[in-house]
Amino acid sequence: MTRYLLTLLALTLAALCLAAPPPTLAADAGARPHRPRIGLVLSGGGARGAAHIGVLKVLEEMRIPIDVVVGTSMGSLVGGGYAAGLSPRELEQRVTQVDWNVLFNDDPPRREWPARRKQLSSNPTFDFSIGVRKGQFKLPAGAIAGQKVQLFFNDLVKGAERVQDFDDLPIPFRAVATDLEDGQMKVFERGPLPVAMRASMSVPTLFAPMQWDNHLYVDGGLVRNLPIDVARGLGVDVIIAVNLGSGYLPRDQLGNIVGVTGQMIAILTEQNVKVSLEQIDRARDVLIEPDLGNITASDFNRAKEAIGTGVKAAEKKESQLARYSVSEADYDAWKRTRFGPGQPVRQVSEVQIAGLETVNPEVFDRLVADQRDRPLDRTRLVADIQKLYGRADFERISYHFKPGPDGRDQLMIDAVEKAWGPGYLSFGVGLLTDNKGDSRFGLRATYNRTWADRLGAAWATEVKLGNAPSLYSEFFQPLDLDRSAFVAPYLGLRMTPESVFLGEQRVARYDMTRGRIGADLGTTLDGTEVRVGLYYGQTQVALDTGSPQLPVGRVVDTGLRASLYYDTRDSAGLPRSGTLLSLDLLNPLQALGADVQYSRTLFTSEAAYSVGKNTVALRMKGGSSFGANMPYYDQFALGGFLNLSGYAYEQFRGNDMGFGALIYYRQIASLSPPLGRGLYLGASLEAGWLSDGDFGDQAIGHVTISREATRYGGSLFFGSDTWIGLAYLALGLTSTGESTIYVMIGRP
Repeated sequence: MTRYLLTLLALTLAALCLAAPPPTLAADAGARPHRPRIGLVLSGGGARGAAHIGVLKVLEEMRIPIDVVVGTSMGSLVGGGYAAGLSPRELEQRVTQVDWNVLFNDDPPRREWPARRKQLSSNPTFDFSIGVRKGQFKLPAGAIAGQKVQLFFNDLVKGAERVQDFDDLPIPFRAVATDLEDGQMKVFERGPLPVAMRASMSVPTLFAPMQWDNHLYVDGGLVRNLPIDVARGLGVDVIIAVNLGSGYLPRDQLGNIVGVTGQMIAILTEQNVKVSLEQIDRARDVLIEPDLGNITASDFNRAKEAIGTGVKAAEKKESQLARYSVSEADYDAWKRTRFGPGQPVRQVSEVQIAGLETVNPEVFDRLVADQRDRPLDRTRLVADIQKLYGRADFERISYHFKPGPDGRDQLMIDAVEKAWGPGYLSFGVGLLTDNKGDSRFGLRATYNRTWADRLGAAWATEVKLGNAPSLYSEFFQPLDLDRSAFVAPYLGLRMTPESVFLGEQRVARYDMTRGRIGADLGTTLDGTEVRVGLYYGQTQVALDTGSPQLPVGRVVDTGLRASLYYDTRDSAGLPRSGTLLSLDLLNPLQALGADVQYSRTLFTSEAAYSVGKNTVALRMKGGSSFGANMPYYDQFALGGFLNLSGYAYEQFRGNDMGFGALIYYRQIASLSPPLGRGLYLGASLEAGWLSDGDFGDQAIGHVTISREATRYGGSLFFGSDTWIGLAYLALGLTSTGESTIYVMIGRP
């Protein structure tokens, strides 16, 4: 009887084994049945997250296959790339070779901006902007929108961009983010992989939240920086967890909003990490904690060093990790199904644009035409996206794919307009002073309303207050979407103090009030803007202090004006590459009611060339009145910083002018966006020629202000190109031994 019962029990157990379901979620085709399923958990930590790659390198050397990857923040970048089929070596190349400063600068290179945007931003000065939307003031949601970061993620995991379910990746993957609206943990298990990675690492205040599927997501470290429980929920037997630790900032770094915000995030992160560490099974799991020393979350330029710390930390755990090593044959079989080029999109069927509210969808027509019913051209796609982003209408433009039949996939363009637009209100300050008694300062406010109609009309107004107040307002009305033709009515009023020098002496100061109203007809072709128009103008001259040298009263100078503008510089302040060409023509005509008649032409050019951190810039300008004797206020002026340095501001004037400057500067410090571009030390050599600066008037007779001569100057300067604008501290020198000290912020 006992033998019969034992036989029956054995048969029952055998039947149950045969009926048991096969393993799910990452059952490995190349793995033996008895091998434990291993989950890899990668924590957040910003730039410190490069250490994860070092750990992966050791796991590969030890032949430890991974069945599930779960990552938070930077851990989701490394983990997502690994799960998508990138080997540790490929990840190391991508992370160490990318220029993170460029990646964190949302804007495409300035040379690719539309001509109008270049002109509106040609005065680099302290600037603080807020948005105006539906009558409410709004601020950007983060210092960095993450535009280039998102495109980098798209390219990083392009071999898996057709995958919608993260269980279908070469290695099943989960990314952890935080729902900004309710603070709940969001575990991304499906959708576009780059979107999940970007959402997981949206550090509050630094990155704008990721808007997806009607939710706003920020960095997952706020709720689960080391998501061990998420990996456990996927049915793994063993956890290999890499905890980077964020640590706390010292007291001396808590004196500003940046430090306080960083400390708040660190506190939240460390608290949930402590809870996660208690979930470690010390008998089976492996906890790896790289010693990152003073490598901070923002030290992306130290990625290679961080990778090295990951290698060392993993090697210290070799005895524990060795338990999960498999044979060389088994590991090779596992690798063959995990790593490689994957299945990137080859052919695009349809292109859909989503998210537009104000911007005319037709601006995307070129992008659509370049991709629809064609093999995917990723290089052109990114170029078209960045060109559109350069219009400054969008917070983010990204893309993903919806798989279709026969390998023909649908390209989805996610165009997120700036939530704080389409009106933008900016405030700034400008200052120019020297030790020769000239000082100009001003507070500036601008309002720019974009997309006033379906063709992209824009209204720009600028008001300056100070000792050189001004008002300028222009309505820019394109006649077509590509701005190949436009009309631009405008109104301008400005008051400036103008000094009169006889030789080296300042003998008088006048107040000049100039008003102008007009309209231009223009075109924008290949980045070059050309305008021609009519204007009505008046100039009022009044003596402020000193002996009367100039005629006073009102002058009508109605006439024609024309201009050409071409600019490929990478910065309007201290360019390191690119060219500027501009031509301005002014022609008051007595036939149109002007009291004076002359033709004033000014040509300006600038070119910058760089090798390493060294830049050489050449500036040249020339002007002529073609034999006419212009009023004092329209004569060409030289004197001032980088305009014949060493002399007083606009000390010399003449009816004809030529000027050239050779400028050298070296970048002594680079700044990470959005802080700015860098700090510079430089010097200049300058030469300028002016014809006689004179005029005639019935009341005071013929007066010669300055004699025709070629003069020489130079400077030594410290310059900064930062988020507060362009600023200089300079010493100017002349060939006659004079010197002038300049302090300048923007252009007042």
